[in-house]
Amino acid sequence: MDEFKKGWGPLLAATLGTMCGLLTATNYTQGFFVGAVTQEFGWSATQFFFSYTVLMCMGLLCGPIVGSLVEKYGVRKLGIIGLLGHAVGYIAISMNNGSLLLWYASFVLLAILGAGSLPIIWTTILNDYFVEHKGKAIGLTMTGTGLGALVLPPSASYLIAEFGWRTAYQAIGIGLVVISLPFVIALFKRSPNAVAKEANVSDKGVWGVSRREAMKSKQFWILGFVLFLTAVVIVGLLSNFKPILLSKGLQGGTIAWVASVLGVTIIIGRLAVGALVDRFWAPGVASVIFLLPIISISLLVWMPGSVTVAVMVALTLGLAAGAELDLLAYLTGKYFGPRHYSSVFGGIFAFFAVGAGVAPPIYGKAGAGGYSTILMISIGMMVLCILLFLAMGKYPKQEQRP
Repeated sequence: MDEFKKGWGPLLAATLGTMCGLLTATNYTQGFFVGAVTQEFGWSATQFFFSYTVLMCMGLLCGPIVGSLVEKYGVRKLGIIGLLGHAVGYIAISMNNGSLLLWYASFVLLAILGAGSLPIIWTTILNDYFVEHKGKAIGLTMTGTGLGALVLPPSASYLIAEFGWRTAYQAIGIGLVVISLPFVIALFKRSPNAVAKEANVSDKGVWGVSRREAMKSKQFWILGFVLFLTAVVIVGLLSNFKPILLSKGLQGGTIAWVASVLGVTIIIGRLAVGALVDRFWAPGVASVIFLLPIISISLLVWMPGSVTVAVMVALTLGLAAGAELDLLAYLTGKYFGPRHYSSVFGGIFAFFAVGAGVAPPIYGKAGAGGYSTILMISIGMMVLCILLFLAMGKYPKQEQRP
């Protein structure tokens, strides 16, 4: 555990950065603002939530750009700017005067200003400190999303009820930067040894291909497409979790406690996957993890109204949701190396961002006539994901252990 002794500081800062960053904050708070905002402005819920699609699809541009900027300006500077920008973006959202166009424009601004707080930043620095335990380190870092899932919903609900949605946006934006920024400034620093190795291009201790070179490989496109599909399925199911279970005959009170299982299993999924990929071939681990929701979704289609099946869906979907971004980070480092990690990660993250952005409206519209068809399509997409994972092939020789 010598790696954890040396890297505990950056690991802690990365975990808090993940918890307080753009992806976590938006995912776990937006649903609480919809009622207050639409009531004041007279918008529909669909109009409100299209802002999330705009935000995530901006990842198609912001992911690759921020990945390239890391190599030029450094991961620490981008992380600090991203956290500050995230807070500014939330304040800008709170100043809306009822213009739907301005509402969408403010989420474009949020995507640009907060791009430095994406997981691209927080996982990049782990390459400096972790080799044997890189999977565990990534898993611990990404538990920041689970911590956010526990803290942010009740905070948002309380702030909106007591002070209004404008103050709530401002308080969340400022509060998250106050929590995370001191730790990032103090602890989020690159390893001097890693910096010295990267300065010596001939040093064989640090390898990696550029994004241009990675895009010539089948692994880049397989990983990008499989992340797009998993984002569509998992985000689509999570965003429509309550209406799906309602359509299958479950009651609202039952669904509420079933949904609470998700937050816990997301954390468990991140930790479990991190430990497993350090010991076994990561695409094989992914194939097993994604087989579980296929089974439970199948049961949901053919055994509607069962609380036991609903709990199984929550458990297995949470495990899969806890695995997707961890696997993206881990597989990027394994197949393309740490030297240009941030740049390559940014390119592949764009696939995930677009999938996550288009999923909620696709599943919402598909569910208008009942969710059975889209659930069956989800099963097919997950099967395709497993086949694509298995097609990734062996790790490059630089990453193969004796």
